[in-house]
Amino acid sequence: MRQPSGLGPAGKSLWRKMRDALPPGWAYDERELAILAAACRQADDLALLEKAIKRDGATATGSKGQLTVNPAIPEARQARIVLSRLLGELSIPVESDEKPQTAASRRAQRAADARWDQHRSRQGVAGG
Repeated sequence: MRQPSGLGPAGKSLWRKMRDALPPGWAYDERELAILAAACRQADDLALLEKAIKRDGATATGSKGQLTVNPAIPEARQARIVLSRLLGELSIPVESDEKPQTAASRRAQRAADARWDQHRSRQGVAGG
């Protein structure tokens, strides 16, 4: 699993953490690698925004001299949301006793679980 070129410190750190989080026998497929690369670039962008907020503070001067929120703050919030969603697309096993699965079989399992949940909700049956 080769790290994408051009990553900054935050992106490189995230890449290593996500690579090391995979138990033996597990691997990301091409789709997941692309998502992980995007997440790492997003982590780099977020680090830059956080650095700007730390440097410039929480407020900025608006076009008419009024005090306004630093525009980096809502951008950082959006970056966190995007990063969270990207990472949520990756399947990392939680239990060490799980058998290794391909990414395709994990996606198929999630789809089957979602269909089953819809079926139960239509039947008025509680999840479980």
